Parts: sequence; C-alpha cells; structure tokens
Amino acid sequence: MNFFTDNQDLRHHFENAIDWEAFVPRLEKGFADPDGPKSVAEARELYQASLAEIGGFAAREIAKRAPEIDEQGVSFVDGKVVQPPALLANIDGLRRMGALAPCLPRPLGGLNFPLCVGAAATELIARGCSNTMLLYAFYQGPAFTVLRFGTPDQHERWVRPLAEGRISGAVAMTEPDAGSDLGKLTTSAVPEGGHWRIHGRKQFITNGCGDMCIVLARTEPGTHGLEGLSLLIAPRIENGRDNYQVAKPEKKFTIRGSATCELAFDGSCAELLGGRGQGFAEILSFMNESRVGVAVQGLGLSQAAVAAARAYAERRVQMDKPIARHELVADMLLDMEAELQAMRALVLRCAVLGDRIAAADGPLRARLERELRDRTPLVKWFGAERTLFITRSAVQVHGGYGVVQDYNVERHYRDALILPIYEGTSQIQALMSLKDQVKWALERKASLLLGPVRVEAPPDTRGDALREMAAEYNRALRSALAKSLGPEGLLLALLGRAPARERFDYALLSAERLCAMLAYTRAAEALVGSSTGASARLRVADRFLHRALPLLRMHGELIRSGDRSTLEALSS
Repeated sequence: MNFFTDNQDLRHHFENAIDWEAFVPRLEKGFADPDGPKSVAEARELYQASLAEIGGFAAREIAKRAPEIDEQGVSFVDGKVVQPPALLANIDGLRRMGALAPCLPRPLGGLNFPLCVGAAATELIARGCSNTMLLYAFYQGPAFTVLRFGTPDQHERWVRPLAEGRISGAVAMTEPDAGSDLGKLTTSAVPEGGHWRIHGRKQFITNGCGDMCIVLARTEPGTHGLEGLSLLIAPRIENGRDNYQVAKPEKKFTIRGSATCELAFDGSCAELLGGRGQGFAEILSFMNESRVGVAVQGLGLSQAAVAAARAYAERRVQMDKPIARHELVADMLLDMEAELQAMRALVLRCAVLGDRIAAADGPLRARLERELRDRTPLVKWFGAERTLFITRSAVQVHGGYGVVQDYNVERHYRDALILPIYEGTSQIQALMSLKDQVKWALERKASLLLGPVRVEAPPDTRGDALREMAAEYNRALRSALAKSLGPEGLLLALLGRAPARERFDYALLSAERLCAMLAYTRAAEALVGSSTGASARLRVADRFLHRALPLLRMHGELIRSGDRSTLEALSS
C-alpha cells in the first residue's frame, strides 16, 4: 500500500487541479538555487516523488504502529514525560527521510516545498496515525513562527534545529482561566539584563514536553485585553537545569499518544520573539495555520475511516451479498466519500491560497488574503464536524465490530472527537466567520442587499446550485441581522453607526447555522472547481450539491423562523 499513489482523489488535485505556474517560480526564485528544481515540471516531479515516499512510509510503518501508540499512551516517570516509543520510531523515520520540514527554506534545512505539498504530506501521516501527525506538526509549526518574526540569529539557533529534527517545539497560549479569551492572559514577562523572565501557568499545551516553547505573555505593565502581549522563546533546559516545570500530562480518551501538558513558569529565562506588544498580531498567523492543520488532521482521519469502511463493507456478507450492496449502507458510503472529497477540495483550496499569497503583491495579494481569511474558520469547522460524521459512520458500517478495539475505526472516531475542541472550538469558528461577514457586509452597504457572499460558479446546473447556496446564505444572514437590530438599527448600521454587541443577539444565536451554510457553500465551490472534466468526480460533486442545498435551506428556514426561545431563557 501507498497512501499517496492509492489515493486517486489526492493525485487528481496534484495532476490536474493545482495551477503550479501561479506560485512555484516565485517560490523557487526563478529556479536559481543549484540545489533546487530547474523548472515547474521538475518541481512537480519532485513533489510527487516525495509524497510517494512519505505515502509508502505512512502505509508500511506509521499506520502499523498506530494501535500500539494508542495503547502505550503518554506516561510520567520520575517527573519526566515519556512519549510512546512507537511514536518516536515514526518521527525518527520521518527525520531520516528529511521530511520533518517540507515547507521551510532550503538554506535552513527545509525542502522549500509549497504549503499545498506540505498539507498533502501531513494528510498522509494523519491517515496513518493522528498522534504521529500531531508531534510531526510541532517541528515545522513553531519553526515557521520563528522564521516569520525572528532575527537571523534566531533562525540559526531555533529554525534549523527544528527543521533538522534535532529538537521539537511547543506553542503556549491557553491558560486555566483563559482559553479562547486571550485577553484574559495573566502570564507575564519582565526584562532582566539581556533576557526576560516569565511567570505564570499554561494549560493544554500540545507537546509541552518539547525542547523549546513559544510563549504568549504580557510584557507591558498596565495593559489589558489583547494589548501589551508579546511572544517569547523559552528553552526547555537552561544551563543544564529545567527552565520551566512540565506537569503530569493529561489523561485523555482521545489522541492518547499526544502529550498534552500543563506548564509552570517561575522566573523562566526567555528571549523576545518579534516586537514588544505585538504578540497577539503575531500569534494570529500560527493560530490560522493551526486551524487549517486541524482540518488536514481531520482529512487524514476521514480518509482512513472511509477506506476501512469501504473495505469492510465489500467483504462482509449478509443476506447473501456484501453489505456494500445493500441500499442503506451503499448510501452511507457514498455520502462519506462525497464529504471526504469536498473536505479535501476545501483544504487544498486554502493551502493553495497560502502559496499564491506568498507569490503575490499589491491588490492581488490583498484579495487573496481576504479569500483565505473568509475560508479559515470554515475549513476548521467543516474539517472537524464532518470528520465526526465520517468516522461515526465508519463505526456504524462495521456494526458491533466497530466498537471493538481490534478494528481501527473506533480509534479514528475517538481521535476525531478532539477536532471540534482544540485550536478554537467549532462555536468560536462560527463567531469568527459571522464577525467577518458582518464587517465586510457593512463596509460595502449595497452588498448586504445584493448579497455579500459570491461564488466562483460554472455556467451550468452545478453553477446554478452553487449560486443558490450563496443566495440562501445571504438571505439567512440578512434575516439574522434584521431580527437582531430591527429595521431602525439595521439602517443605522448601514449608515455607519456600529450597534453594541448585545444588539446582535439573534445573529449570535444563529452563528453556527450560518457557519455551516457558508462552509458547505465554500466546500461545494472548491469541489466543483476542482472537478471540471472528470466524469467520476463530477458525479461526486453532484451528489454533494444534492445533499448540501436542502441542508442550507433547512438552516435558512430555522434562522428566518425567528425562534427566540433560547434568548428568552437567557433573559429569564
């Protein structure tokens, strides 16, 4: 098996749907690097060969060790976090392949691959083992943040060791009383000589036992909320001693092989990363990349679940035929596969947007950045929520065997349960999306009436369905705002007088329904856009559209119903 070469949908994107000419020449600086490819064609061959190598390793080694990693879990021995040996064996194999930092610059130990290639590599690893994918992400993820905001000296001291796999990292934002509300952070840092001292606690830190940690802390006395925050780098060991305390890792029923730690900083030595007081703006890049990364994790889990369900249904015979030939099971399998392909199309659309942004300037760059911002909460919501549907359906296809640990689908379902929670819950993604859509609609007054959301749609029946999905979202958004503000309030908002947040109560209540509507619309748009000319893929796109449009209509009807019972319960 090979998780890349046996995945026709993923290969289709790389062979037919991605416009490599739009960003590879800029990424490779005109192909001047003697160690890099000499043309777009050569670069594509390199990307696909690398993915085939990772796909083979993921199928042969990573997937084989996944049940063992889940069973071993993370332990705490003599005050130290001990990660599963099988997990470390997977990481060691990826290190020896030189695959830990595919998208970092070549001069710093990376491969200089586009983000879309990195996303595909991460999907292959996540398909094999979600725990391995999480540790894998904390080599390149922290390195990107240091690369983006650090000095050349910090690049050499931190980015290169991360890229080469000599150290792993962590990023510490969450605190016991400050989860999604970063403005409530109490961890502080003060300058002392040529370095900083950090005081405070962080909780739920993935790979908190890593060799370095990027910490978000308050560095400017007297500031409140999101002002006065800065990023700092704290080494795990300083002068041969623990620089901060790593408490016993959390015991979880999901992603058991991933170390989720509480960290205690008591005068921990650190160095500033980026500008003082710029921490919130700087950490947003990591947060948005992580949200796309969660969707990639869901994509890998979904692919594993679909493959397992399809294989089981083809060989399990009931009533004289494989259950895959029974109508209800066949319907379930086809829905799972359609949602999976829509998820992949949206994930790769976001990754390619990131690549195109890196290669663009001026107005084009601004437009692409807005497109990516529009889709980031949606891809996280869709990748998390629909992975739950797919992995739950895989358990159902297996029947009683689905809850037996000898079969992998119960583990896929357990691991999927974390996706709507970390890196911003599904509800936080819904609020982010609503905030952006309302802001953009009120910036362009006529667009609220004409419809703020537009789609790229072909001039055919599929395009008609996409345009109707966008229109259904626009109607629902207008209704939610009108029922929140009333006619007078909506008019004042259009005239530029921003209402208080509490005036948006009905829109806030409707946020997740609106997010689901827009996520399905953007996923359908990406799926149709990547399927032109391929008859089998067009059939999948048609199925997804046929399922999605009635779902949007249902959500729209519920929003337009004006049911305020939840708000009434809150007020009483």
